[in-house]
Amino acid sequence: MIYNFPSAIHFGWEEAEKISEHIRSLKGTKALIVTDEGCRKVGLLNGIIASLEREGITFEVFDGVQPNPTDKNVMEGLSIYRESGCDIVVAIGGGSPMDTAKGIILMANHPGLLEEYYSGANLKRPVTEDVPPFIALPTTSGTGSETSKGGIITDISENRKRSIGSKYLLPKVVVLDPGLTVSMPPRLTAHTGLDALSHNLEALVVDRYAPIADAFALQGIRLVAKSLVKAFDDGKDKRAREDMMMASTMGAMAFSKGLGVVHSLAHQLSPQTGIPHGAACGIMLPHAIRFNLGASPAKDRVAAKYAGVARIFGTDDEGMNKYELAEEVAKIVHKLLIRLEVEPRLAKWGVTQEDISVMIPNALLDHCHPRNPKSCAEEDMAALFRVAL
Repeated sequence: MIYNFPSAIHFGWEEAEKISEHIRSLKGTKALIVTDEGCRKVGLLNGIIASLEREGITFEVFDGVQPNPTDKNVMEGLSIYRESGCDIVVAIGGGSPMDTAKGIILMANHPGLLEEYYSGANLKRPVTEDVPPFIALPTTSGTGSETSKGGIITDISENRKRSIGSKYLLPKVVVLDPGLTVSMPPRLTAHTGLDALSHNLEALVVDRYAPIADAFALQGIRLVAKSLVKAFDDGKDKRAREDMMMASTMGAMAFSKGLGVVHSLAHQLSPQTGIPHGAACGIMLPHAIRFNLGASPAKDRVAAKYAGVARIFGTDDEGMNKYELAEEVAKIVHKLLIRLEVEPRLAKWGVTQEDISVMIPNALLDHCHPRNPKSCAEEDMAALFRVAL
């Protein structure tokens, strides 16, 4: 296990307006701002652009990132980066702009095709340190992409989510400004918050000894338990927004340890059915918890960790053993879905048995589930999808 958190993290309200200082510290002269149309429309770029103009830093804006970014998005952004003579990338938004930015800095100086850098068995070329500097400013609290070395890109030709990853793709600077998250509507707050919870909870039980990552995961879960519903109810609750931003960042630090079957399933649901990633994670999480408590060599260890999570959420453990407490976590997550107005049944989102048949082969190929505490065969994934229908 290698712990690698080299990004300089700047946290605080109005921290985003200091972006020019960070660009200069990295010797950037012209920035490519990678974002999406939504961020631009609600004005999240206004203060940042004003800072750049005030300080005389030139820039180009690429706002064509899709909710599930594609290889086409990466190449479109890369074209602007090269043609405009940019030498630094600034990603502003949720996980989609962050992941797209990672693809852009990867391809800026590396030869070949993006697909040659997909992680796993298809990796054909190594990622080297020859990448331009990258600054990340998250505007959501869920993906944690700002402190993750990986990025998820949808390969259009396969309609499949693929991953890129390297310590060299980590941002040099991360700016955590809770003010950028205040405009998130309740629905997006719920979905991204469930993503943060899934990251922390899956990482906690991954089949790997990594107590430092576990510490991040536990604190991330505490912050979600304390503040997700508050942020959902009142987007202007400053402490709740702070807590959720930190929970998101801690989740990505935790999943340096790995993720599990929830993400392997969710990675298929979004491109196949259009369910937002965080919602997909939240829907699958209770079912994965129960699956992980089934017979396996890790059952006792996993139950003990889930029992601790039940206590974090305030479960009275008097007279309950660790298996009963662990089962409570599945119930807690289901109740949280209802409280956050997230439909827990896949069928209500339009998912069909035919969709499940299409998704299973790619779920088996996904890079996340091999670290799941209980191994997942084809029939296990089919059963998890079916029970969630």
